[in-house]
Amino acid sequence: MPELVLPEIVCIESGVRQGGMQIIQSTALPHGVALMSLKTHADHRGDLTEVFRNEWHSSPLPAEWIVGRVQANALRGVHVRRHSWAYACAIAGELIVGLHDLRPHPTAARSVMFRLTNAPLHLLVIPSGVGYGFYAPEGATLIFGTSENSNSADQLACRWDSPELNLSWPCAAPELSAEDRAAGNYAAARTTVLADRTINLSP
Repeated sequence: MPELVLPEIVCIESGVRQGGMQIIQSTALPHGVALMSLKTHADHRGDLTEVFRNEWHSSPLPAEWIVGRVQANALRGVHVRRHSWAYACAIAGELIVGLHDLRPHPTAARSVMFRLTNAPLHLLVIPSGVGYGFYAPEGATLIFGTSENSNSADQLACRWDSPELNLSWPCAAPELSAEDRAAGNYAAARTTVLADRTINLSP
């Protein structure tokens, strides 16, 4: 597999503090997307990391959390939440994240890719209307939260290799779920996202 060269977005020093937590925000990321640098406390017994605290966030708070194990060469996505926000943290292994902003008139990056690893830990915050995919070159485990309980009406999907996404995944034939293999085209997903915002269903 060819080496994928990605911007080290998680190393950006600028950010804002909220509830005592450093939040990384940058024009290299779609508007509203944030990477939160998590603090790990280690001693001879192991370590502890606080992943989420309500006071750290002004975005909609999670209604549910799941733990997902991603096998080597598996890709999950590209998915888009119509109304809810998503939260992700890689707690084992490495994920390559692809983000694409389907909302109208983006003021920052439209598409971006970066690595999300467990060393150090970061929490990724993804607004509604921003598409996301996770690819595991060698297997990974993540915790994933959403601000609404899972329901099919909230989630859209488009093919991972849609050229409009402008995401250069480092794989030619990733392992996909049946749903992701049957995902629709980019135009259908973006039309729905734009329509939601036209009638003010989602900010």
